[in-house]
Amino acid sequence: MKPEEITWSKWTRSMEHYLRLKTFPVGLKMLQDKSELAKNPWLRRTPEKLTLCQMISIVRTFDWTVGGTAEDLVPPSCPTILGLAEVPEFVSSGAMRSVVWLDKKEDAAACERVIQRIPYGKYEAFMLAPTAYDPFIPDILLIYANAAQMSLLINAIQFDKFERLVFYSVGETSCSDVIGRCFVDRVPALSIPCYGERRFGHAQDDELAIGLPAEDCARILKNLEILYKKGIRYPISHFGAQTSPLDALAAVYGFSGSKGSQ
Repeated sequence: MKPEEITWSKWTRSMEHYLRLKTFPVGLKMLQDKSELAKNPWLRRTPEKLTLCQMISIVRTFDWTVGGTAEDLVPPSCPTILGLAEVPEFVSSGAMRSVVWLDKKEDAAACERVIQRIPYGKYEAFMLAPTAYDPFIPDILLIYANAAQMSLLINAIQFDKFERLVFYSVGETSCSDVIGRCFVDRVPALSIPCYGERRFGHAQDDELAIGLPAEDCARILKNLEILYKKGIRYPISHFGAQTSPLDALAAVYGFSGSKGSQ
């Protein structure tokens, strides 16, 4: 199903039902013309420059729609992740990142080279909103959840189109692993929220973040529904740690066995 054919409010409520999410799924839409910002009656422009992760936190917890241009984001890194600004030389050279995060400037420069960013020059603005209210047709979806919830989401991603999923972490600047990779490569992109997203974006200790291409979201939801009917549900029920699972596994997979068999 194409993104424009999805009723995003229904999709969101279903995802919340199957995964019991604590915060709203967030839709990201990039705009080639910044004048489009004024056409969204719900959009708020923040009075101060904020980090990208702060804006995401506002959306997924306050239930607000926010957006802006490079001027609304804290430089130098945040606008470059969304392709709204070029990477300055003192960032690309490793001079900035080597102050704290990496011991050697050459390692910091290598890190900057692999950070995925939306290419600069195509977009002038962005919008972020809870998809629960059909705010716009998103380019990608951002979901924050714990490891068990993410495990079921990965099962749904793989159910009818298996591939071994590979996820990345550049350490600090985890938004590039989630937003940049998902937007550019059009693949599910999961990562561990970085120090900055925890300090400024209020990501919790038990949370992971994943980006989902909008064009893949209907399929993923359908697969979650199938798995739910098969008994794969959240929260995951616990089996006794000192009780043999052989009979339970045999009932599911159809092999013959008993607690005493090998």
